[in-house]
Amino acid sequence: KPRHWKMLLSKLRISATQNEVTFGMLWKADLNRNETTFRDIMSIATGEGVLERMLQVIKDRWIPKDFELVRYQGKCNLIKGWDEMFEELDEDLNNLSSMKLSQYYKTFEEEIAQWDDKLQKLKIILDVWIEVQRKWVYLESIFLGSSEIKEMLINEYTRFKGIDSEFTSLMKKVSSKPNIIETMS
Repeated sequence: KPRHWKMLLSKLRISATQNEVTFGMLWKADLNRNETTFRDIMSIATGEGVLERMLQVIKDRWIPKDFELVRYQGKCNLIKGWDEMFEELDEDLNNLSSMKLSQYYKTFEEEIAQWDDKLQKLKIILDVWIEVQRKWVYLESIFLGSSEIKEMLINEYTRFKGIDSEFTSLMKKVSSKPNIIETMS
């Protein structure tokens, strides 16, 4: 990476950019005498490369990821695949936590912190969402499945109708734009 070249050229006291370096310049820098410098910078580049690839895997998973939806009784789409989504979230949050322990963390600190915050918030929202969806399905079958319940529990039925309208409206928005990250924004 350019930052590693900059570091190397600085330590070798070569006043040129990465693109201007010639073999002759490196030869004059006495590579044998500076072997430790090369090894140290290669070690940094390798360590940072590992973190960079781990971070890229997380971005590649979540940036394009859409909610998996299933049609529910012709009324609206519901989210399915919760277990897989939570497993992936936990895996990526654990990976982000382990990245923070790396000696090369500082280079990616801001980006790792952003993704950690984003996925932590996503997990909290999805924890609530799965519970709301589960309860909505349960109550929907009670309140909209029986005319007797409507008459016996008129206040609760009226309250549920408002919740039902709000929930189905939300799910229609999600269905029209199912990208998880965009939905959470």
